[in-house]
Amino acid sequence: MSKMDEEVLVVPRGVLLGGSPFTGMRPPEERYLRRIREHGTYRRRGDVEEDRSFKQVIPYVVVRRGDEVFLFRRLGRGGEARLHHLYSVGVGGHISRADVRDDPVQAGLARELEEELEFSTPWTARWIGVLNDERNAVSAVHFGLVYEARTAGEVRVREREVLEGRFVPLAEAVWYYDRMESWSQLVVDGLGWRAKG
Repeated sequence: MSKMDEEVLVVPRGVLLGGSPFTGMRPPEERYLRRIREHGTYRRRGDVEEDRSFKQVIPYVVVRRGDEVFLFRRLGRGGEARLHHLYSVGVGGHISRADVRDDPVQAGLARELEEELEFSTPWTARWIGVLNDERNAVSAVHFGLVYEARTAGEVRVREREVLEGRFVPLAEAVWYYDRMESWSQLVVDGLGWRAKG
C-alpha cells in the first residue's frame, strides 16, 4: 500500500480550531485532545493531503538530552519534497488507522519515534504544546501535537538515506533557524530558545 492510500487521522478544521485558526505554538490544552478524540475520523491520505477542510493530526516530537536537542536535516530523498534540505528540531508523522489501540495519539507518537530513531536508553515523552501554521500549503492541512522526548543515551537516525541528525546544544541549534522547516521555527519561538541562545 502506498503512503497516499494509508488512512490517517483527521479532524474537520472548523471543529478542531473552533473557528479561530492561529499560527504558532501554544501550551497544551485539553480541548484539542477532546476534539480529536470526539471528532477524529480516518480518511485516505491522498484525499486529504491538499484538502484544507480537514486537519491531519501529527505527533511532532522534540528529542532532548540534558541541554541538547536532536537536530535533523532532511536529505533530498523520500517524504515530502517541499521539506527537502531543511533542518528540523522535531520528527513527526501521521496517525494511521493501524495505530489504533487505547489511545491513537500515544500509539502514533511511539510508532513514529521507533520508525525514525534508535535509542540506546529508554525515553519518556510529555506533551508540551499544540502547533498550527496557516502560512504554507504543507502546514495548512496539518495540526501538531508537540511532545518532548527525554533520553540519557545516544540516538541515531534509522533511515540515513532520508534524514541525518545529531545532538547539539540549544545555542547551536538556533544558528540553523533561517534554514529550518516552519514547524521547527515555531517550536523554537514557542519555547523561547532564541532568547536563551
